[in-house]
Amino acid sequence: MAVLILSKGTSMQIVVGPVLTRKGGYAFDCWTPEEGLSRGYTYGRIEDAHYARKVEIRSRNNGSSDPTVACSTVDEFVRLTLDLRGRQQRASATPLPNAQEPRAVMEAVYG
Repeated sequence: MAVLILSKGTSMQIVVGPVLTRKGGYAFDCWTPEEGLSRGYTYGRIEDAHYARKVEIRSRNNGSSDPTVACSTVDEFVRLTLDLRGRQQRASATPLPNAQEPRAVMEAVYG
């Protein structure tokens, strides 16, 4: 399980979701406060999806000083993205859309 510790002034956190079965193959998603949820490309082979996820994690880590968290489960991905949304909301005091209960978000994202 990943633990994310955010310091004041941290600009952008990146959360990479697990590889999941999707219509037509396998995919993973990413989430950042600035961009929100980015749906991943669907790969026909699970090995290709895992390889692409590893490349995404490495490229995000090498390209910036922003923390990247790779989640192993959907629950962890939802929990971290909701936690980061809550922190962002408290920091800016601006309500974010869709900051609902975790189950509603999980159903909306992974329906």
